[in-house]
Amino acid sequence: MRNVVKADVFADGRHVGTIAGYDRFRTAFEYTAEWIETGFSISPMSLPLRPGLFVAEKDPFSGLYGVFDDSLPDGWGRLLTDRYLKEKGVNPDEVSVLTRLCMLSGNSSGILEYKPQLMQEKASGNIDFDELCRAAENILLDLQEDPAMLDTLFREGGSSGGARPKVYATIDGQEWIVKFPAKADGMDAGKREYMMNMLAKECGIDIPEARLIPSAICPGFFASKRFDRKDGRRIHMISLSGLLESSHRFPVLDYSHLMKATIVLTKSGSELWKAFRLAVFNVTAGNMDDHGKNFAFLFDEDERMWKLAPAYDLTKVSTYYGEQSTTVNGKGKNIDEDDFLALASQFRLSRQKAMREIRRIQDIIRSAKEYLP
Repeated sequence: MRNVVKADVFADGRHVGTIAGYDRFRTAFEYTAEWIETGFSISPMSLPLRPGLFVAEKDPFSGLYGVFDDSLPDGWGRLLTDRYLKEKGVNPDEVSVLTRLCMLSGNSSGILEYKPQLMQEKASGNIDFDELCRAAENILLDLQEDPAMLDTLFREGGSSGGARPKVYATIDGQEWIVKFPAKADGMDAGKREYMMNMLAKECGIDIPEARLIPSAICPGFFASKRFDRKDGRRIHMISLSGLLESSHRFPVLDYSHLMKATIVLTKSGSELWKAFRLAVFNVTAGNMDDHGKNFAFLFDEDERMWKLAPAYDLTKVSTYYGEQSTTVNGKGKNIDEDDFLALASQFRLSRQKAMREIRRIQDIIRSAKEYLP
């Protein structure tokens, strides 16, 4: 496979700009004149909507700007892509980031697409989730997999982010993400994630529509309706990590970063409260996987405004260091009401309302222990 040296960026068929290699370690990006006239900044803090060449730093995204790194698969998707490349006789270590962008299918997150497109679009047809789950487990165990099944897994899930196996699927005419449990997490992982999402909904957290899909091999597969798709249209999305050019692999963010980004982008007090409630929920419910890739913002082109994306990847999980991935008031553990109130105070949120929100969420979680096995 010959590496791509220049990729054109598109949004629903509109030419946004071009990414090209700048030197051995960095890429450069430039908007098209037409996009500057009619489009929007795809990364407000790094790529303002103006003419000129933008050169990315080498770190933390291998010479890419964060908004483009958001398009790339992570965890499971990266593993699957590398396995697919090896099956085709290609050394994954020799495949450039620009080439990987051009390998994305129409399933990739957000609105951005890259050309030349090196892979086919997702094929139509029914998906046997049990069969794909077994095949995904073989990949995780580094077992030999049927090439045809590997092709199917790659086509249906190779563009996905996150650490857990998943595929994109059309359900009732809408686009969904379906996750598979890994044996290391327990075969009831899907059911537990579904219950956590129902708990979040009860706590007033904005979540995507969720389902538990029946299975013959586990208690069910967790499915989440895609919020980066609306009425057949792709929606622009950028993660907090991508926005701040900060790797999610290192615990360097605080919820104050999320809230500051929220108020700067959305200029909305109600969106700020959403971010605050999410901080309280994640800490109280024991979701320590609250890193910068697990928060995102959506741009509504019709209203020309940003909003905080619905909460996603909500699970009760610890980190190897036993602390929140995103701190509260600078603390990764032993976070208490005073820390939440200090966070609220930084953004001039009502102390009385903040305390009511904290107590309400805490009470709901305490009374719903069955959600948190």
